Amino acid sequence: MDIDTDLIPWLRRLHIASGTLALFVAPLAMAVHKGGDWHRRWGKAFFWSMAVVCATAIALGLLHPKSFWLALVAVFSFHLIASGYRSLYLKKLHQGQRPARIDLVLHGVAGVVNGGLLIWGLSHLLLRDRSRPAILFTVFGLIGMAMVIGGLRRFYKRQHDKREWLFGHMTGFLGGYIATVSAFSAVNLTMIRPTWLQWLWPTLVGTPIIFLWQAYYRRQFAKGKRVREMAEVRIR
Repeated sequence: MDIDTDLIPWLRRLHIASGTLALFVAPLAMAVHKGGDWHRRWGKAFFWSMAVVCATAIALGLLHPKSFWLALVAVFSFHLIASGYRSLYLKKLHQGQRPARIDLVLHGVAGVVNGGLLIWGLSHLLLRDRSRPAILFTVFGLIGMAMVIGGLRRFYKRQHDKREWLFGHMTGFLGGYIATVSAFSAVNLTMIRPTWLQWLWPTLVGTPIIFLWQAYYRRQFAKGKRVREMAEVRIR
């Protein structure tokens, strides 16, 4: 089999199809009742479509080493989504629950990848390289390492907010969707200049939205509302 003519085109088609699916199903999960059947269905569709995006990006990066940096960015994106998904299984950290091995592996791999992105990006910026990869690696590396450190800290800190799983879920999935929009923008919105802004404008717009959404929930909790009044909660 000729890899260039047989395998790579199929991987690209699968990558594009999965990314397109993720782009459209995530807003459906946001729109329906939180924790309900359709929220879970759309959320799982988003998770698994992004898993395929990550897997195909890694495969394409291995087959085309010059594009391997895109595979690293895909791992960064999937870590956000996977950590948000795993938050649903860690609702009892405040009662002494410990992270599973998969949680430690997830953050460990992400720590290596995001740390590499950050070191590569910062070293090139210090050498006055203002290229798109240098800027993207620095920004994504900073965000990714913040997520890794925050996740590990949440596992082992002494005092827990019993609602922190909800904020972890929101941050992970919304952050992953921002990464999905970023990839769509980089491929399709080529008229945006400078070119690094094609990747980063969704982060600049989406990050404040995440903080505002979390602030809204925190205000509701401060007023005495319970999570079960705002979303359908299931232990698993």
